[in-house]
Amino acid sequence: MNVKIPELLAPAGSPEGVRAAVQSGAGAVYMGFGTFNARRNAQGFSHEEMADAIAYCRARNVKSNITLNILVGDRELDDALEDAKFLYEAGADALIVQDLGLARLIHAHAPDFALHASTQMTIHTLDGARQARDIGFSRVVLSRECTREQIEQITREAGVETEVFVHGALCMCYSGQCYLSAVIGQRSGNRGLCAQPCRLPYNGGYPLSLKDLMLAGHVAELADWGVSSLKIEGRMKRPEYAAIVTKVYADLLREHRKPTAGERDILRRVFSRDGFTDGYYTGKKGDSMFGTKTDVPMNEVKSLYDEAARRFAEGKEAPLVPVNLFFSARRDTGAVLSAGEVTVTGGTEQAKNRPTTPEMVEKSLSKTGGTPFYVKNMHIEVEDGLVVPASVMNGMRRDALALLLSKRSVAPSRDWMDGNVLPRDEEAAPREGFRGYTAAVRTEAQAKALEGLGLEAVYATLEVAARTGLPAVLPRVFSDSEQGQIEMLLGEAMSRGTNTVLVGNIGHIPLARRLGFAVHGDFGLNAYNSRTLCALAEMGVSRQTLSFEARLAQIRDMSGPLETDLIVYGRLPLMIFENCAIRRQHGGKCSCKNGVTVLTDRRHESFPLLPEYGCRNTLIGNRPLCLREDFARLGVQTARLLFTTESPEECAHIARAFLSGAPLEGEFTRGLYKRGVE
Repeated sequence: MNVKIPELLAPAGSPEGVRAAVQSGAGAVYMGFGTFNARRNAQGFSHEEMADAIAYCRARNVKSNITLNILVGDRELDDALEDAKFLYEAGADALIVQDLGLARLIHAHAPDFALHASTQMTIHTLDGARQARDIGFSRVVLSRECTREQIEQITREAGVETEVFVHGALCMCYSGQCYLSAVIGQRSGNRGLCAQPCRLPYNGGYPLSLKDLMLAGHVAELADWGVSSLKIEGRMKRPEYAAIVTKVYADLLREHRKPTAGERDILRRVFSRDGFTDGYYTGKKGDSMFGTKTDVPMNEVKSLYDEAARRFAEGKEAPLVPVNLFFSARRDTGAVLSAGEVTVTGGTEQAKNRPTTPEMVEKSLSKTGGTPFYVKNMHIEVEDGLVVPASVMNGMRRDALALLLSKRSVAPSRDWMDGNVLPRDEEAAPREGFRGYTAAVRTEAQAKALEGLGLEAVYATLEVAARTGLPAVLPRVFSDSEQGQIEMLLGEAMSRGTNTVLVGNIGHIPLARRLGFAVHGDFGLNAYNSRTLCALAEMGVSRQTLSFEARLAQIRDMSGPLETDLIVYGRLPLMIFENCAIRRQHGGKCSCKNGVTVLTDRRHESFPLLPEYGCRNTLIGNRPLCLREDFARLGVQTARLLFTTESPEECAHIARAFLSGAPLEGEFTRGLYKRGVE
């Protein structure tokens, strides 16, 4: 079977890291640029260094994918667009983007610029991949939690390229849905500054620290399915790490095989957390997936690092680019050498003793060491009785290959559309003022307690909505194999009177619309700027919950065609887990119905765990948010009360207080609305 080898995408956090990845066999390199990328603490690149890195990759047949993969505020969009324009004109091959509004703007300014949907967009279903495709993305980076069956189906049926993480760090939370670092320390993962609180101890152990991912034994089947890109995580790690891991995976891909015991040991010694896991991929979740960083003595890895460093040292070149050479030597034209698109000339002499033969020419021209070229084909014509000195042939070869390398480094000519490319955004009708409060509940008893209080809407979990006919909150995460059950519950909810669903993933929008529901967007869509509101409106959303990572000033900046909702009360959802932490805290037994399970951190703060659809969990805040503001001044139409662990009586009391303006007693937080995130 003829299988196309996927692109091997390696990380680079510095110019040295670019050389490390390229010289070790990467087919593409991903790098961060400026302040709008998800590894803002990495060494990074200046404008000149980034242009040089892109040119270096292009000249060696290696793609350059640049990360602009964080949420961007309204007042930052112009600067982010400037970065995108610079990268476009420098010849970058693709941008990896999270923010829907920024992606929409870039696509409008440069329709031919490839956009890859970041894993921060939490795409893990067929509908999610297709929705990303339909709004202009040419590739989706799938959530690390996807199983082999999900990856195969999405790759086969979505009609868009897929990219899969095969090695490196795993987060406990679905990427793009983690707010823990932001809420407890103002360092937002959605803004590129996650402080990794999941690696810290809770309840006396490390229940949120996963081992590193390793899919080295599965790259052949990923290639067989047609996955476009296999991605290695690690822009914050040293270049030697990227070089070593990239070489192992490059060998496996090229030879279409599983790793040897020696290769597995190399990967372990370079970096691991008590070994590795493929638990999400194989569907074997549980305790075996968890671990903390393993400290390997330097004497065990020094030789690996030294060997890797020699491979990508300045001036070292692997033979990456094929070149066809055409050489002729004639009395009337002299010596002429064509290499690809360049031609150089040299002198000839009349032979006095031994004339130059084609074999001599071939020997001289084949010496491409120190360049990224290797000779694929060579055509030689030498007129009888001529001598071309070896020094002349060597000089011609050097000059031709240097010219060819320089020519390959030149950025392609591209036209960025300046000006207002989306004028309809400015024509959106102004929204009406503040109308009142909505609520979200998890139980029928909570819903019943809120009846008759005058709330504009009460959203309920899907299971409760199916029994009551309340507007339904779709689970933020469910797989394609679970979708049939989801659709059945939605049908029951509709039959009992609801026509509205609240969705937290772009893949849920087309599902809801197919079934005839009005679509309201939840916080999981990370609406952080006005352009994102416009993008969501174009997808069919009619009301959108604004990001609770935004400051109040940013919320006032947001405008657009959608009604907006703001979470103003409740324990904020901080993480969502595919790996059931409740089960782990109860010795492997399902305890979802037996009270509230909590995780307690080093400061003795307790974070409740809530059961979610499909034996998943949500970690919620240690204390409730309570924001009392002039919501009309903020420009939102509704404000939401998010009820989780509150009793029905507490729900009713809190709702009455907000509706009447009465004070609330208790220990609350104002969240991030005043202090913001970095």
